[in-house]
Amino acid sequence: MSDAQDINAAPVGDFIIKIVAGAMRGTKIPIRKSQFTMGRSSESDIHVQDTLISRVHCRLSYENNSWYLEDMNSTNGTWIVGQKVTGKVFLPLKTSVRIGKTIFEIYDMFVGEQTGVYTKPSISYRIQPETLSSPVEEKGSAPQLIREENKRLAAVYKFQNMISSIFEEKELNNKIISAVTNVVPADRAYLLLFDLKTGDFIPVIGRSMNKTVETIDPKDINPTIVAFVKDNREAVLSIDQYKDSKITETRVPSISDLKTSTMCVPMLGKQQINGMLYLSLTSMTEKYTEDDLRLLTVIGHTAGMAIEHSNMLEFNQKNERLVATGTTAASLSHYIKNILAGLDGSLSLLRMGLDEKNYELSNEAWHILNKNHRRLGDVVLDLLNLASEQKPNFGIEDVNLILKDVAELFKPQLAQEGVKLETNQVTKDLPLFAEVDAKGIHRILLNLVNNAEYAILLKQTTLEQKDIGTITISADFSENKDYIVVNISDDGVGLEEKETQKIFDLFISSKGNAGTGLGLAVCKRIVESHGGSITVRSERGKGCTFSFTLPVAHNEMNTRTRTIKRVF
Repeated sequence: MSDAQDINAAPVGDFIIKIVAGAMRGTKIPIRKSQFTMGRSSESDIHVQDTLISRVHCRLSYENNSWYLEDMNSTNGTWIVGQKVTGKVFLPLKTSVRIGKTIFEIYDMFVGEQTGVYTKPSISYRIQPETLSSPVEEKGSAPQLIREENKRLAAVYKFQNMISSIFEEKELNNKIISAVTNVVPADRAYLLLFDLKTGDFIPVIGRSMNKTVETIDPKDINPTIVAFVKDNREAVLSIDQYKDSKITETRVPSISDLKTSTMCVPMLGKQQINGMLYLSLTSMTEKYTEDDLRLLTVIGHTAGMAIEHSNMLEFNQKNERLVATGTTAASLSHYIKNILAGLDGSLSLLRMGLDEKNYELSNEAWHILNKNHRRLGDVVLDLLNLASEQKPNFGIEDVNLILKDVAELFKPQLAQEGVKLETNQVTKDLPLFAEVDAKGIHRILLNLVNNAEYAILLKQTTLEQKDIGTITISADFSENKDYIVVNISDDGVGLEEKETQKIFDLFISSKGNAGTGLGLAVCKRIVESHGGSITVRSERGKGCTFSFTLPVAHNEMNTRTRTIKRVF
């Protein structure tokens, strides 16, 4: 770049880039320019071996004695400690930056990874999360040590169980701090995340006296302790006026105004620090111990891995959607082209019938137009269901009413096709209340009835043929009354056994060019979001039955009541 300076003329020669994760892990690259780019092509100043990054992925610049980072409109984004970079942001030294699968940090060559030696220790205990090593020897008898280890292990398992089912980042953070205070006693507990604006770890969630802290007081967080944990990536226990001559390798400044027993641990993932947990006791009689720090350290590492897993899921989902976008366009183009051709043909027939006052021809054209309009609407709804990240909107609904609504919607058009739609007598009279997303269940039934209609019409041998086949909808409670089981059966052409094994996969269709491969994938997604399952039973030439289950309730503590019609 024209404004880049040579290492000999610029102060940036004091810095290096250290790659800590990815294909080039362990590589150290001297910085030779005050402004440079990183990417996978030779167009970038620094070439990085990573297929998931863009040709010119990001730009770093040294301004006013500080480093700044800017994403160059990359496909997969640039991330600082789990936070996505937009615009130009301040980049502190020794702070993890992720591009693709590569993680790098900037170091001062003369300081390296050391944080300096301070004048007076206030850290009474340190522990390295990777090895759980400690400079303090364990004391006590073997049975006592075993009991303590079992106690810590049980607490860790409890914590893991509390956060294991959460994947959305904001919800996960709330669950982590809540779970921590259930396992480790604390008068105040905070979860700290990296802030792109300040370049520091700041508290984002707090709990005090088992309640969420609405307004976080910055004075509750000691910046010296946080800086020490960030630089050393070690868990620390700090007690006011506590001196320990054993801690000499890395000292931290004296904290004269510290009146609490405080623990701060990094939430480490595989390669980077994803946040911190900061706990304190205000009582003069209660103090944290080395065992407490050991426990919180393992919990912090577990929480860090959970956050990293959550971020990775989001990253992978975005990549999968990009791939799916291209696959979807290729898969749907022919199908939509056929629909548009059908619409054009039906409009021409309709015009012809009106001009010639041939109402029979106009009626036939209207029927074709309506059918193709419905097919196009189904494609749009399926795409919206696949693209949507919204959770089901659960409410207590009578599933039987949803079944009746779908039956009434389909009966007229199926009758024109020569297909009967029946609901069994039990389904007609039995209220089936459950906690479901009514729109989602409606969508499932639309797709399954459409498929059944198509399978039956394949048996048609002449245009005049009527009473081609029958679709049957039935529903009832399971034997234990904890699920509702819905069946959609037809006497159509049926499926081969090998077809049933992949029928719910995206873009897999038994209809050939007449199908999109979206409908059953949407059904499976909606059913599983309810906590149910969907299956198919079929034999070539003997019809097909799709069955799906819906839990009656998702919360065992839900005691809401409904006034329903007495049926016996």
